[in-house]
Amino acid sequence: MMKLFVEEKSGGRKTGKKLFLDKVASTRRELLELLGSKDFFIGEEKYYINQVQAQKSSDNTAMGMVLGGVLGLIGGAAGVAAGGTIGGLLGKDSDIKEQEKVDKFNGSKL
Repeated sequence: MMKLFVEEKSGGRKTGKKLFLDKVASTRRELLELLGSKDFFIGEEKYYINQVQAQKSSDNTAMGMVLGGVLGLIGGAAGVAAGGTIGGLLGKDSDIKEQEKVDKFNGSKL
């Protein structure tokens, strides 16, 4: 699942740190509907929906390969190889779909 974030500001200057939002939205317009306003506060700093960005939550390909490999242990060496390959393919498909969601959010306008 993708994560939404803004770049932290301190006194109006960016610090380079990411502040993650606890909201799930597929577009900025959907985020506006959730928040009810084009702006919001984190601490004392004001942010705007157009500053929110999305990123992938993790690398699902590697996770799929590990999970497939572990499950393949039951079938011995051939099972590990087959499980890792299948898990990697499933994870890669998941990565591609998540990247499409990230691109959709980041390309969305209000």
